[in-house]
Amino acid sequence: MRALLFLVSAALVAQAPPEPKVYKPTVEERAQVARRAAELDAALGPLRTRGPADLVADVEIYLKAAQWILRYDEFYTQAYVSQALTVLDTGLARAREMVAGKPSWPERTGCLSRAYRSRVDGSVQPYALTIPPNYSKSNPEWLEVVLHGRGATLNEVNFLYTHDRAKPAQSDHQFMRLDIFGRGNNAYRWAGETDVFEAIESVKKRYNIDPDRIVLRGFSMGGAGAWHIGLHHPDQWAAVEAGAGFVETKRYAKVAEPPPYVHIYDALDYALNAVNLATVGYGGEIDPQLAASTEIREALVGEGYELTKEGMNYASDEPRLLFLVGPQTQHKWHPDSLAKSNGFVMHNQSRARGSSPSLRFVTYTERYNHAFYLTVDQLEHQYQRAQVDFAQDGDVTNVKTTNVARMTIHGEPPLETYRIDGRDFQFNVDTTFERFNGAWRQARKQMGLQKKHGLQGPIDDAFMDSFICVRPGDAPSEVHRFAASQLERFVAEFPKWMRGDVRVKEESRLTVADQREANVVAFGTPSTSKFVASAVAASPIRWTGEWIVAGRQRFAASTHMLSMIYPNPAAPNRYIVLNSGHTFHEVDFRGTNALLYPRVGDWAVTEIGSGKVVAEGVFDRHWKLDGGVAVR
Repeated sequence: MRALLFLVSAALVAQAPPEPKVYKPTVEERAQVARRAAELDAALGPLRTRGPADLVADVEIYLKAAQWILRYDEFYTQAYVSQALTVLDTGLARAREMVAGKPSWPERTGCLSRAYRSRVDGSVQPYALTIPPNYSKSNPEWLEVVLHGRGATLNEVNFLYTHDRAKPAQSDHQFMRLDIFGRGNNAYRWAGETDVFEAIESVKKRYNIDPDRIVLRGFSMGGAGAWHIGLHHPDQWAAVEAGAGFVETKRYAKVAEPPPYVHIYDALDYALNAVNLATVGYGGEIDPQLAASTEIREALVGEGYELTKEGMNYASDEPRLLFLVGPQTQHKWHPDSLAKSNGFVMHNQSRARGSSPSLRFVTYTERYNHAFYLTVDQLEHQYQRAQVDFAQDGDVTNVKTTNVARMTIHGEPPLETYRIDGRDFQFNVDTTFERFNGAWRQARKQMGLQKKHGLQGPIDDAFMDSFICVRPGDAPSEVHRFAASQLERFVAEFPKWMRGDVRVKEESRLTVADQREANVVAFGTPSTSKFVASAVAASPIRWTGEWIVAGRQRFAASTHMLSMIYPNPAAPNRYIVLNSGHTFHEVDFRGTNALLYPRVGDWAVTEIGSGKVVAEGVFDRHWKLDGGVAVR
């Protein structure tokens, strides 16, 4: 059997960026930061119970920045000591303003940092704003969302210090700029992806933003993030600009045989979605990361789209596509290319977000299932290409589908007929269709468990939304101890790399409300945890005192552990996860961000002696085993 290791090969480790040097603060320097942090913590005490929660987050983020830099010794130069003290002073000043009932920063213009409390783990997370000097709440503002590149010395202290002291850049048009923290360096995946949308929602609640004129921009790791988030969510943006970065796993990360789950995040697989919005791709001529935009462009040509070449650049008016190459430029923007991109972005931001009757949409998972007036409610087969194409022909809209089991078409008349794969349906507002016995029909009510958006797996999907871990009780077995070690590992890794503490409760203290509001992540065996027992009893996998049985395969329960994601029997719209945090680990976070893909699907059996996954697989769209048990 081919073993799946939760480590990467030596070839992958060699790609990891060099570890930054760390300054060792003196005892007094650390004490200064700790004392100032304690002062801010004390000032926050009464505000936490009496102050407006959103403004408390704006203060608490400065305390968190200091706590995290102390916890992980992230003083990359001596300057980080003074930066930490300055950041704490900003937090103290804000706390005093709140006590006086006169918080000034919500009314400020220019550059400043704010924060929100994440639903994922209850942590406070920062973002930075550049607010135009004549901003008025009465006029909707254009918004440009900027994703930063990978920064080996990036942390909350440096992010807050830098943005609070930045000077607004000159621009020929007015807009508000939102700089995303993204929970650090993760290419805006998992909780890092959630951060992008939580930050945008926080800004929308606080400022008057035009939802049809939001632009997404990023370079390097931010470019990878812009390709990923732009192509997975094509109906959210007036334009997307992606510079450099990466768009696939196999070549970029040198992974010889990646599992099918890379299709979740490989933006190259979603290249067709670029035709639904204004898209800029850029790379320097002598930058290896030029490959990202080149691969997207070549994929679009392969889909039948023609682009006009001018020098090294390519463009199309319809769809709105622009691919730029910076002459003799390494890993940075060439000024002429940047000017062209700025003009393209401004023109399309002024046109605003909009849909087309000729929508074409691709996905590989129900996690990314929506584009304008289409929702792909369910795929026939997970992690295989699913596609829906719309083409209007008079009063008939021709719809062609591949690998789609269920979909909803949203809209209003005057369209009269949808012809779905050759079968005609009269138009109704927000109509759901399903494939039954190979043919489409208007959907009936679904019975039993079904995979759907946000409830489709794999295991790692549980950590994009609210989750709570359940601590296992004591037990003498090696399997139980191994399960408990997985919780310890997750609790150690998540805060460092995803910048929030894991919430952990004793099993006896987990409430029904907890299960409705969060995914439950339980550790142990069916004999030591009622949550593990209930999930196993509901699932098609059996785990007894003697065997773990998955399909036709069985494994000795004394030497193997089951990890799994499944709808929570007590809260069917939430997950229950068994014996797993993220399925990638510290070595992957330290390497290229392209390594942050799932190592297993919906379930896995691990040999506890070696830590190897000996079998794993994916449940079908009804959360059942379909006979496709992958044995490694």
